[in-house]
Amino acid sequence: MTSTDVLYDPKRDHLDTNDSNQLVIVPGKKRKKVDDGPIPKKKDATGGKKSKNYAKEREKQKMTKKMKRQLAAVQQRKANKLTQEELFASLAEYQVDTKKLNQLGSSTHMQEKLKGDDSCTFPTRIKSVSSKIKLPPTVHEKERKQENYYPTDDESSEEDKDEGDEIEGCQASISTSQPENEVPAETNEVADSNHEVEESVEKPAMSSADQNKTIVTGETAKQQELRVPPKEVKVEAEEEVSKPALPAVQRKRVLIARDPNMEAKRAQLPIYSEEVPIMETINDNVVTVICGETGSGKTTQIPQFLYEAGYANDGQLIGITEPRRVAAMSMAQRVGEELNAPDEVSYQIRYEGNRTDKTRILFMTDGVLMKEMESDIMLKKYSAILIDEAHERSMYSDVLIGMLSRIAPLRAKTANPLKLIIMSATLRLDDFTHKRLFPIIEPQVISVEARQFPVTVHFEKRTPADYMVASFRKICRIHEALPDGAILVFVSGQQEVKQLVKKLVARYPVHYEKSKDGELMVRGGKKWKKKRLKEVQDLKLEDFKENRVEQLDGEDFLETGVGDTMWDDYEEGEEDEDSRLETPMAAPPNDCAPLYCLPLYSLLSSEKQRRVFEPPPEGARMCVIATNVAETSLTIPGVKYVVDTGFEKRRLYDPITGVSQFVVAHISQASADQRAGRAGRIAPGHAYRLYSSAVFEDFEKFSRPEILDKPADQLVLHLKSMNIVKVVNFPFPSAPDPETLEAAELRLVKLGALAKTTKEGKTEARITSLGRTLSVFPLAPTYAKVIAMANQHSLMPYAILLIAALSVREPMIPISSIRGETDEETKEKMTEVLKMRRSWCGKGPGRRLGDLLVLMRAVNCSEAEKMSPAACSKLGLRHKAMLEIRRLRRQLTNIVNTSFKAAADVVFDPNLSPPSDTQAQMLRQMMVAGLADRIARRVDRSAGDEEVPKGAYQTMKLQEYVFIDPCSVIYTEEPDYVIYQEIVQLGDRKCMQNLMMVDHEWLTRLAEPYCNFAPMDKDQLPRYDAEKDQIVKSVNVTFGPLEWHLEPVDRPVPNDIMLYRYFAQFLLAGEVMPLLAEYVPKMLAPPTTMVRSWAKLQKRTETLLNALIEKEVHTKADLIEAWHKDENYLLEEYLEWLPESLHGTITVMWPPLEQKTAKMELSLHQHRKFSPYCE
Repeated sequence: MTSTDVLYDPKRDHLDTNDSNQLVIVPGKKRKKVDDGPIPKKKDATGGKKSKNYAKEREKQKMTKKMKRQLAAVQQRKANKLTQEELFASLAEYQVDTKKLNQLGSSTHMQEKLKGDDSCTFPTRIKSVSSKIKLPPTVHEKERKQENYYPTDDESSEEDKDEGDEIEGCQASISTSQPENEVPAETNEVADSNHEVEESVEKPAMSSADQNKTIVTGETAKQQELRVPPKEVKVEAEEEVSKPALPAVQRKRVLIARDPNMEAKRAQLPIYSEEVPIMETINDNVVTVICGETGSGKTTQIPQFLYEAGYANDGQLIGITEPRRVAAMSMAQRVGEELNAPDEVSYQIRYEGNRTDKTRILFMTDGVLMKEMESDIMLKKYSAILIDEAHERSMYSDVLIGMLSRIAPLRAKTANPLKLIIMSATLRLDDFTHKRLFPIIEPQVISVEARQFPVTVHFEKRTPADYMVASFRKICRIHEALPDGAILVFVSGQQEVKQLVKKLVARYPVHYEKSKDGELMVRGGKKWKKKRLKEVQDLKLEDFKENRVEQLDGEDFLETGVGDTMWDDYEEGEEDEDSRLETPMAAPPNDCAPLYCLPLYSLLSSEKQRRVFEPPPEGARMCVIATNVAETSLTIPGVKYVVDTGFEKRRLYDPITGVSQFVVAHISQASADQRAGRAGRIAPGHAYRLYSSAVFEDFEKFSRPEILDKPADQLVLHLKSMNIVKVVNFPFPSAPDPETLEAAELRLVKLGALAKTTKEGKTEARITSLGRTLSVFPLAPTYAKVIAMANQHSLMPYAILLIAALSVREPMIPISSIRGETDEETKEKMTEVLKMRRSWCGKGPGRRLGDLLVLMRAVNCSEAEKMSPAACSKLGLRHKAMLEIRRLRRQLTNIVNTSFKAAADVVFDPNLSPPSDTQAQMLRQMMVAGLADRIARRVDRSAGDEEVPKGAYQTMKLQEYVFIDPCSVIYTEEPDYVIYQEIVQLGDRKCMQNLMMVDHEWLTRLAEPYCNFAPMDKDQLPRYDAEKDQIVKSVNVTFGPLEWHLEPVDRPVPNDIMLYRYFAQFLLAGEVMPLLAEYVPKMLAPPTTMVRSWAKLQKRTETLLNALIEKEVHTKADLIEAWHKDENYLLEEYLEWLPESLHGTITVMWPPLEQKTAKMELSLHQHRKFSPYCE
């Protein structure tokens, strides 16, 4: 039985349509008499008649909503069929005569000459250059089944689910008309013709001859010989095979007049010749994944392909997301020059941008597009979104792909579709094409081969024990024995970069020598050798003298790219290990050319990073010592030799404990291939891997995505702000561990950004008003809460300064990383910087702000010195970080002024004075409220038998001990409670960094979600707290999961009937209203009567209690508000507790307020004027 036969009931076969309404009396002639013989009566177990359950019968006959919709769909199809039959009948009147029709030729048999060759097939589309990965035929595939699909949100209504079931039911009812394996050929013919029409509309430039080609794919290959006139095709069969056609968009092609030289440079890129197949794939598919090596031209050329194809017409935008701000700015400039339209290509990054109304191509960071989606979730301004560098797997690029995987298919059904293009440099494509990410559509993959020269990969027979020694030896051998060509060396960290550069500069120094004509040349270079040979030939005895040889000092190195200034940035927590490279080696040959060594790492200033793109001095070989930043982000020209140590430094974060640590670990196989590929850009190259092939096989195939190794608090809050309740079901390309998401959600609940609610038996964490406020800031939620609270205490400029300094990585150079020329100079510099930082901390109560005050004073000092690099170096500050803090301060100031209502705008003041002691204390309290989960307690060494190290602390997340960083200004003070910014593994110890002191009495008030309060003692008598206006009891309290004991605190009594009894007692006793205290001795019963077990026996207690409960009055504030509405409230109830002789006095002074309003004073004056009790 099909899904449309749900109304069939065999018990009603003997009834006709007149029996559908049994309330209508049918005439006897029309009644259908059926004699089926006597109907046996059913009997129950006792032998009697079984009673019929009419409720169950009605329940069976009741139609569900789903059944009704299915029936309506069937009826609609029948109505459409009847309408079509009527239309065909009306058109038959105007049909051409059969004789004339037979004289006309049919285009169906125009290609019958090719039927003799069975092997002749035709492609589905034109391909000028065949790509490596062919597109699979998708026109005649069977309906895809959604496997491993999980909805993003459980809140989808039942109607949506029923609609999906209805579609499946309709398809099932259609397919029952004929067997599955006997699909008529005419359906395939219609599907083919439909596809050809769609393709011709999408690509108008295709010739008519190509449009008429027969498409031979999959199931239709066997049935292409069958041709049936279209009038014989059934509508039901057509609906079964043909898929819903996406609306075709006709775009007008844009012609661009480029410079011939620029066009010639574009033609050299590998992707240039693949324009036609790439654009065909993008036009025909919603999602396209383009895989091409770094340097193939994806980033610069594909936006231009889209622009020329008309995707920027009618005011629409082509958006490209970049993981780095520098890439967005440089790519926008480059594409604008190539397109010969710089006004139409703009960039937008976190702090700045040049976007205008003329912008048609916009390069931006992924966070900018995420922010724009908050106001325009469907991205209606954009016609195409390109996710660049997707292989780097940054957190926000993964989230963007997950969001666009749902938005792009929805936009595809509209007249303004959105194309999603994912560009990756590696072949890890499973994460971007799996069913959970794209359950309905299938992304098409294009592989673009880079024009790269062959690279010979050399493995070591045995993996060396010390890769730094091995890399130094390998560089020396390459430089001394192999032909010219730049050397690129990959090491793990910044400290190793500096060590290797220092040793290479000492072995192969760059010397400059002046010739006779005064020309300065590099000694040992080719030009120097030629000049020297010529001078020797023309040598005269009287001209023989010693030439002046100059070795570059620090000032000269500032201009050429090598010098002592490169040592102003040192890696945190690393020790100088130059002794590792002290290995005996023979001296370099006399004719050895100098080696021009340059460092390259992420914390290096942009000015010094640009040196690697400049040509080296003539006659010197360039050698770049880099971290993994040179794998994909930068393309260094002239590299012919690559030395790969096989290691990288990762910052691992434990989402459960919150501990982060730097770990030197093996790279992935994909990273190793990326490094090796750098050697084949200009000529055949060589890659020397300082590990064996067996070790290489043990590497992971791909690096872990960033989203798996970073805290998810900000990510979860951002998704919640977009009304995505079930973050666990979000379609991440690589889903984080559910425990990570749950831990982040729990932290946000305790922060107040989320609140757990129960709906239909399900507990969900939804965003609160505070959470929406925090989501506006591009900060971690804990930092954003500090800024939100600063608006209440006029501390906004100080809070913005503090949070900006905490949000930038390593603004101050660690004391242990400061270096000088000699050991004595190093010690002197360390002492000087340490004294300066201790002076910034100051004295008095403000000193308890600790390292945070030092950070604020450091920023102020750098602003006072106009952010000059020399001044920052002298102060022990990173110039690049100081500039980042300034930009972040400006951005946060603008957000506060534009997004929130304030009495006055916040002003960005570079010369902000240090906070006072009171302001410093309030800043500490706000930090406790925001970072309550990062509180640590000093371990008491005298308690217990366990031996505790000196200076040990306990945190709420770790079982093992942590310690204060020796560079902290509060290292010697060892306070009882501290707040830390982060915990970093330094050697064999876990150290807390950026600390401040905490007063333990603040914890129960400012960090209440982390407090564990013991149950109240029923025998304990409560008391009225006039300051808090609460009735409280003292309870024991512990803090955190380790249950640190705190001093007992007062907690409000629960809101029940006893609360009203206690309030009535304290009201009668004069503790709530002091003016009533003098009448306590004259009362007919003591106030404690209200809480006695026999209090119900007295009328006066119940009368007063009911009056309080009726208006829900259990605080002084509630009572005063009730008196403002009714001055005589509780007057009669109170008089029942006093003798009649005092009734007149109480009536005159009622309500017993010390400060009465003008209305109350006028009423009291009139009462005294006419009252006989007044004197």
